[in-house]
Amino acid sequence: MRKAIFLSFLSVPFLLQSNATPTSGRNDDISSAHCIVPGKSNKILTEFNVRITLVDIYGAPVTGGTGLRGYWAKNVATGVYYYPGGQEDEDKFENLPAGTYTFGAYPGNWEGAVSSTVTLSSEAVGPDGYIVVPLTYWVE
Repeated sequence: MRKAIFLSFLSVPFLLQSNATPTSGRNDDISSAHCIVPGKSNKILTEFNVRITLVDIYGAPVTGGTGLRGYWAKNVATGVYYYPGGQEDEDKFENLPAGTYTFGAYPGNWEGAVSSTVTLSSEAVGPDGYIVVPLTYWVE
């Protein structure tokens, strides 16, 4: 009888181990597994392209020319400023490092745009490869 009880207690650690979650020393560790989904882009982006659009207070696109004198982006963490392509009316930022940015516009004589803070992420990238950042345009 003692032998039967002793042997039944010996099987308990084996049962517990077989039902336990994998440990970090094993090859089948699910915490370190990487999922690859066929047909999906598995590339983690570290640089992003951003396009500024101007909208009115109702969210409708602003059409026609404005007196704004260009756009800027400031990395919130580092304080570094970025400027688009080099032309005054350029509205595209190319290859911004990942992070959180405040985007704004240089005002004209009687007009301006409300700045916007955005965290760049892969989920926000549109089909054209750009993250669209709307700035609310105002005129006095």
